[in-house]
Amino acid sequence: MKFAIATLAASISLATSAQAVTTVTFEAAGAQTTSVALTTAIETFDTQPTGNPVTTVNTSFNAIGVSAVFSTTQILAADQYGGAGGTGNQVTVRDTGDLVIDFTGTPLTYFGVWASALDAANTVSFYKGGNLLSSTNLTAFALPGGYNGNPTTLFFGQNGGENYAFFNFLVSETYDRVVLSQNGGGGFELDNVTIGTAAVPEPATWAMLIAGFGLVGAVARRRNAAVAA
Repeated sequence: MKFAIATLAASISLATSAQAVTTVTFEAAGAQTTSVALTTAIETFDTQPTGNPVTTVNTSFNAIGVSAVFSTTQILAADQYGGAGGTGNQVTVRDTGDLVIDFTGTPLTYFGVWASALDAANTVSFYKGGNLLSSTNLTAFALPGGYNGNPTTLFFGQNGGENYAFFNFLVSETYDRVVLSQNGGGGFELDNVTIGTAAVPEPATWAMLIAGFGLVGAVARRRNAAVAA
């Protein structure tokens, strides 16, 4: 495998009646980009204007035939809380708010993001045609100690009480909207937003996906049994 496997049960945090499954993995400690083998496009925000709020049409995804609009967010210079490499810009969702990204063009099944200074309010949700496919709280994953603190050279080890990790999301249905939410005080710091259409998974990943579908089926059976009772 090219990346560490996150706890599967936590990756299926919420699904619609269509039972869309979102499989979540995280990269090795300190990694700030994906190692998943697929065609991707990445937004670093380094050429975007800073300010609050910012609504910008993202053009960096055109290489794979995708346009995106980022709505209601804040773009800041890198600091101890975020900004890949410790330089350039980062995106921050403050207090109780959402960063909504609407996509058009090539259908997407993969989403990646370097999420830094994680707290319990940080969630990532996927939608298609206005319908919720899945929603995942990033602190549901028990990241090892190596993920604590800022891994960049300039801010190395700072903010050691919070985790920094690059997350990969593989959605079983294509999505056209991602909502990154901060539900309470503090902020949700993000960088290196990566999109794509996933390639055929490696054999070990297939095993994980099969287990995931089995888990969803088990949940559905329990719900049906409860209704029957």
